[in-house]
Amino acid sequence: MMTMRMPKPAPAVAIVAAISLVSAGEKSFRLPETDLKQRVIWGSTCEEPEGAGLAFGGEDQQADDGQPHTRLKEAGVWGAIVAELRGRNKLHLFCERAMAIRQQQKNAAACARRIYFEGLPAADEQKRVQAELAPLQQETVTALGALMAALEQLRGVDGDETAQAAFALRLLRSAAEKVRPLAATPAIGVTADAVKGMDAARIDIEKAAEALDAEPPPRALSPLVYDVQSKLYVLFGGDHCDYLTNDTWVFDAAKRKWFQRRPANAPSPRAGHQLKAAGDGKVLLSGGYHYTSSTDYCGGQYMNVGAGDWVYDIAANAWTGQGTAEHPDSRVYRTGPFHPDFFLASPKPDAAATGARLRDLPVNAWVALKPPLIPRLDRCWGASILDIDRDQVLVWAGGHSSHGGTDVLHYCLSTNRWVLYCPVEFPLGQLYANTNYPNGVNFNVRPWITGHTYQNYGYDAGAKKLLFTGQRQHYYFYDPDAGDWTSRAVKPAGMIYEACFYTLTLCPTPQGTVCWTEHGKLFRFDAAGNVWTELKVKGKLPGASVDYSTLVYDSRRDRLLFFRCDYGKKYDGQVCALDMKELALSALTPASMAAVAPAAFAIEHACYDAESDLALMATVLDSQRTPAYDCAGNRWVSLKVGFEAAEKKDMFPRGPRRCCSLLWDARRKLIWGVDAYHCLVYVLRLDAKSADVSGL
Repeated sequence: MMTMRMPKPAPAVAIVAAISLVSAGEKSFRLPETDLKQRVIWGSTCEEPEGAGLAFGGEDQQADDGQPHTRLKEAGVWGAIVAELRGRNKLHLFCERAMAIRQQQKNAAACARRIYFEGLPAADEQKRVQAELAPLQQETVTALGALMAALEQLRGVDGDETAQAAFALRLLRSAAEKVRPLAATPAIGVTADAVKGMDAARIDIEKAAEALDAEPPPRALSPLVYDVQSKLYVLFGGDHCDYLTNDTWVFDAAKRKWFQRRPANAPSPRAGHQLKAAGDGKVLLSGGYHYTSSTDYCGGQYMNVGAGDWVYDIAANAWTGQGTAEHPDSRVYRTGPFHPDFFLASPKPDAAATGARLRDLPVNAWVALKPPLIPRLDRCWGASILDIDRDQVLVWAGGHSSHGGTDVLHYCLSTNRWVLYCPVEFPLGQLYANTNYPNGVNFNVRPWITGHTYQNYGYDAGAKKLLFTGQRQHYYFYDPDAGDWTSRAVKPAGMIYEACFYTLTLCPTPQGTVCWTEHGKLFRFDAAGNVWTELKVKGKLPGASVDYSTLVYDSRRDRLLFFRCDYGKKYDGQVCALDMKELALSALTPASMAAVAPAAFAIEHACYDAESDLALMATVLDSQRTPAYDCAGNRWVSLKVGFEAAEKKDMFPRGPRRCCSLLWDARRKLIWGVDAYHCLVYVLRLDAKSADVSGL
């Protein structure tokens, strides 16, 4: 048996196990912070009077899958037994097959969502469906058929495993019924209902896979309790961070096995509840919370379930109590802008209409595009980046007192629509906690956002993925096609330091994404080798500074331009350039430097406009002019860039300056302004010749 050192369990009171929460009546509230110095957070531990014990749930901040799995205390030692459980479970190979199909279906649903939001003409959309989506759905149908046939022929398993296989079969048949019509009619375009149906099929397959596993699905803030009469541990419900559940499980320590119970009904999905066992074969459930889906600034995302206790009779496998009984094994997700379906609510996207609008843009005026459905919460403290391969903007801004989820927002440039691919997950008790966010990955193997994201993530054209470097030890890959995080790897030593999320600054170049550190080191990502390599710069490169630095790639001269000053100081206007062929660093000392400090403009975000050969700063001066660095003239200038009259009260940038990004769209020769604070989108057709470009 593999043993691992476990955090010291909380002392049990007789045979009661509970997770304590701040009481807030019927008002929404925020969960209390947890001690992130523990390896396992949000888990539950229960010890028997004889000294044995069981631990389950929570997040293991060091595990590759984010899970501590089942742990037993025997002879005073805690040990993980998941390998043993799965080794004795004859259904586990079927679980792995089901999880592979679940991933396949998830990719198909992401493909359908992507096609839907591109807003193509009907004929073009049908071609895309036939070429990309239909084959994926047919693969799912074929794989489901083979798995169901194998389960139907299953022999030589015990009664519990037979019941689990039968339950999984019902779910797989339900998924197949949802998927077959989509695979059989590839000529039909993608509808919002079809996208929802594909996601629903994925959930069915996911639940089937969980039923075939040797332990319950992962969860947080879900107490365990031990009943001395039945000698069983009881587990109910919990928070998966993206959904709440109300499933019921028991663990038999003598048989060293989990059993999923399926009572006729169950209390509503919840977490943070209390379980008490009096030793008579019954367990009392009280309290708990559910989601509020609040869009208020730093608002409480949780609310007490309310009065009404429930009793679980272990022998009868029955819940009785106050309140509305619900179907067991249910899930409750957040609603509104925290769920992908929210963004399917408005009319189908139309690329032709948006294209015509962009072609008719006025010159030298920011135009607010006003997407029909806006994400929440605010996503300050980060950047918006351009995915040049898929013609979209990716936003993973947040942390601090802003959005703290694992989800990446997509904005379709061709249709002026925001897209969300996964239900929002929040770090329990750590949301809005400034820099105190969990490490590692959660139950969906997604990295938690860091205290701020600033510019520590970027799009790499070679990998065709988003790279996130803000966590201390690892960097992570986000695949925009899948709409999800896919893998991680260990960073080189020079990119590993405390609070690196503040200063690691990424910038795309044709040779690969570069990363600038606070120690003045520069690394470049090699997509072919999947490795970061340090660039040996000739000259002393200053380090990236918190809140006061950025860099851009000057494509005309194949060089990087660095803008920075010390934290809290006024920028002196100096620009450093790095020749990417010779790796030689030089100070440019541009004209009008003396005017920069009095102007006191922000240098947190900038973009290089290859058409005008200007590096524009994402800010507006008090004179209502936009500052920029003139690359050809090596001077600081300002431009007369206005706003549509109706938008003056909503001028870009609107929110805190650390969330306003400028993006050069070479395809359309436009500059996009994304204010992640309120997810506002602006666009500018710049004509430098008529923009009154003049020295500061």
